[in-house]
Amino acid sequence: MKKKPPIIDSSREQIIHLTGIIKNTRFVISKKTITIGFDGFIDSIVKIIRNKQEQQPASLFKKIRELGEYITEKGGASLSLELEEIIVKAGGNMPNMANALGRLGLTVNCIGALGYPHTHAIFKTLPPGCHLYSFADPGTATAFEFTDGKIMFAQMGMLNKLGWDAVKNIIGIDTLVRLYKECDLLCIVNWSEIDASTDIWKGLLKDVLPEYSITGEKKIAFFDLSDCSKRSNTSIEEALTLLTQFTKYTKVIVGLNKNEAGQIYRVLFGRTADKDLQYLGDHIFEKLKVDTLLLHSSKEAIAFNEEGSFATRSFYIPDPAISTGAGDNFNAGFCVANLLKLDPGLSVVFANSVAALYIKTGTSPEISDVVNFLEGMEKSKEHYATENL
Repeated sequence: MKKKPPIIDSSREQIIHLTGIIKNTRFVISKKTITIGFDGFIDSIVKIIRNKQEQQPASLFKKIRELGEYITEKGGASLSLELEEIIVKAGGNMPNMANALGRLGLTVNCIGALGYPHTHAIFKTLPPGCHLYSFADPGTATAFEFTDGKIMFAQMGMLNKLGWDAVKNIIGIDTLVRLYKECDLLCIVNWSEIDASTDIWKGLLKDVLPEYSITGEKKIAFFDLSDCSKRSNTSIEEALTLLTQFTKYTKVIVGLNKNEAGQIYRVLFGRTADKDLQYLGDHIFEKLKVDTLLLHSSKEAIAFNEEGSFATRSFYIPDPAISTGAGDNFNAGFCVANLLKLDPGLSVVFANSVAALYIKTGTSPEISDVVNFLEGMEKSKEHYATENL
């Protein structure tokens, strides 16, 4: 496979070109529809207080390592930690990504655990273009935020008890077929956390995708496996095998962060690779045989396809407002870029822009925000990543 040079900053010319394309094609976005499933959580975003002093702001654990060392020091004894809740919000990969897509102006069909028999009020805060189809009550999750990442504690609830038959019976097979046939791109996210994910994938392959009338160009299917740490090698191998079956009906994009890419590499090759994204991506892409592999970290992002690899540094945000959901916003940006038929290099830059704005403000951006951000980048390089978030 032809390789690109090492990771570089997006050039000013590249950003100017991307900004022009978005301005000229942004009307296309409102005409596009995405169907996405299948999780749903109510997230509590918190920070952990390290100590307090009178009439002073609380001191927080800033790095994950700091918390780990503190807990280790307390080994053999009990300890208590105080949490500072930042926000309670709709969460999970599907709602986070749907929110980002809706904010960018797309119509989004959301299939997931959003409350049953009545939709939970927290999901009604999603943008007006998000249409909700729920088959279960949501799970709950607490996200511990740090400057270098996050730790998630989740309770799955009914999500781990309902498979394809439940989804099909509650939503209705005719509705499901319609939602997938009429969409321009389909997203299947958070395979790892839902016990019945593989069963749902098989159901889509058996009952829905054969109803596609494939004439001309295939639709795009975006997959985000999420953190597979708790899954067995056998179950991961089965999911990866199913991806090849989706290529019969769709163009398959697989998105992974650096941690997830390391897990998939270990399963595919039977060994651990403490390597950079380029190395991991070269080998995973060759093995998976999908149309596009998208890898990202807080420092860089690389898209791999049959033409080669397309890499750029992330935009650096020195004081992030939030990190939970940043990957979902990145993925949403990449999907929109594909619907705009941007090349892989520009698609990665667009995705980085969406993620950077979310990290900076704590809110998924509208398309006008992305344009303004890119125009600012034309004049300054101060936000290019030179270090981890």
